[in-house]
Amino acid sequence: MNYRFLFAWVLMASMYTGVKAHPPKEDDQSQAVPPSLKIGYVNVAYIFEQLPEAIKNNQDFQTFQKQLSNNLRLKASELEKKYSDYQKQVDTFTEAQQKQKQAELSELHQSLRTLEQQMPAEIEKKYKVVIQPIHHKIKQVIDKIAKEQSYSFVLAKDTEAGPVVLFAQPGFDLSELVLEKLKTMAPKEIEPPVVGPKTQTPAQPSTRSAKAVKKK
Repeated sequence: MNYRFLFAWVLMASMYTGVKAHPPKEDDQSQAVPPSLKIGYVNVAYIFEQLPEAIKNNQDFQTFQKQLSNNLRLKASELEKKYSDYQKQVDTFTEAQQKQKQAELSELHQSLRTLEQQMPAEIEKKYKVVIQPIHHKIKQVIDKIAKEQSYSFVLAKDTEAGPVVLFAQPGFDLSELVLEKLKTMAPKEIEPPVVGPKTQTPAQPSTRSAKAVKKK
């Protein structure tokens, strides 16, 4: 007997039986196909340029930074002027006066250094008060839109490190939708109260007094 032929026949039969016994399931085929992804992107810088609340808060933040810079510059100018005056008049001072002037210059210099060291912390503190809440609102709106419209990913078009989205069709841009929702969330401005006395209605002439004049 040809055992090689018999062995090959048995092997083929067992393979065929194994395939028939475990047919591919429809669920397995569906799981093998990856679901379609819905992706959008948002231009946060554009939203900050268009949202009134963000514009106002950003102006406050920029003004605060300028004030700190101006204070630092004034301190530096004051120190420079006092040191220049001291250099010009040092020969006319007594030893006690020189020590007093040097102490004043040292104190002013230390004040300048302290102000310079505190600037980053003060700027960060102001940022958390006026700018960070806007970013938090934007994030909340993006999360809400993503859940309502079944977005898989929402990317930022630009970041501090550079652009994240190098190219995308305009139809994927959610910036306007996010901006409109943020505008509806903006706090309404309260009208200031009227200052001063209320306008009084001019008094009508008394009919009684007029009749009395006619009788006379």
